[in-house]
Amino acid sequence: MTEPKIFQGAFETTGTPRFVMYTIQKLGLDKKHGFTLQISYAVDQIERSLESVEIALQKGIADLIDIDWISIARERAHGAPIVAFFPYGQTVGSLVVRADSSIRDLRDLKGRRVGVVRIMDKNWVIARAYCRKVHGFDPQEEVSVVEALSKARLSHLLEQGEVEAGFQFWQMVPPLVLTGRFRSVVDVADLIQELAGTAARVPISAFITRDEVLRDRPEVLRGFARAFREVAAFMTKDDGIWDELGQVMMGGADRALVHAIRDGWRRMVMTEWTAETIRGIEQLFRELLAVGGKEVLGVDRIPPGTFTTSVSG
Repeated sequence: MTEPKIFQGAFETTGTPRFVMYTIQKLGLDKKHGFTLQISYAVDQIERSLESVEIALQKGIADLIDIDWISIARERAHGAPIVAFFPYGQTVGSLVVRADSSIRDLRDLKGRRVGVVRIMDKNWVIARAYCRKVHGFDPQEEVSVVEALSKARLSHLLEQGEVEAGFQFWQMVPPLVLTGRFRSVVDVADLIQELAGTAARVPISAFITRDEVLRDRPEVLRGFARAFREVAAFMTKDDGIWDELGQVMMGGADRALVHAIRDGWRRMVMTEWTAETIRGIEQLFRELLAVGGKEVLGVDRIPPGTFTTSVSG
């Protein structure tokens, strides 16, 4: 009997894909679908404008990471041989402010001190494009932007009052809001749909690999796509796994927090990956480019080969 092939993933310690990978391994879905999933966890930080998991993939330390397709297109345009082969979901976030803040919408950001994980992060890019199109101003020019360079540090800046508002990633929002000291003002997922001009959900983050893995081990990628579909269906229906994740992966977090993250994950996860999905992404990209241009996106085109549906299971 042939041994299952090793598939090495790298994910951030603050990201929700670690919940998915834990569950795939727990249920044995990797072995069921012909591969052995091995996971390493990377710190949540930016180095040379790249997230730590991007560096792991490009160095060949990892075969699998998740990241937004704006970053994928940007890196591929600069020569990185990486490709998106399956969606993760609408992994964006929210604009978060203190509960007593006078900030009620994006227009109120003018003149404020606003935290972002990094200037090129998807939440900020989308917010800039939306403000340009809908409100007639670029917040990059109207606010004092503070780059935190990690999600954890952005939460710290908010808690310490060093920024008046922050575009925080979705899984980091419930711990802030559930204290009662913060509230969410704008859901970036809503901005995506308005910019895209479509009722069909458009994924933002995808699972990516290197071109050589797609070329040499397509059967492993197909196996992962099948395993992800299966685990997503399981985690969408089964509440018990989330209670277990709360204990094992979230350090025994309060059930209210675990359930908030569970419900947010179920809203954002996606498993549809077809030519129509890619057209939706391309339509959103055109909208973002028309409004924000290369200055906002860091890239003026989606390079050929950025996406493939050839191994979508």
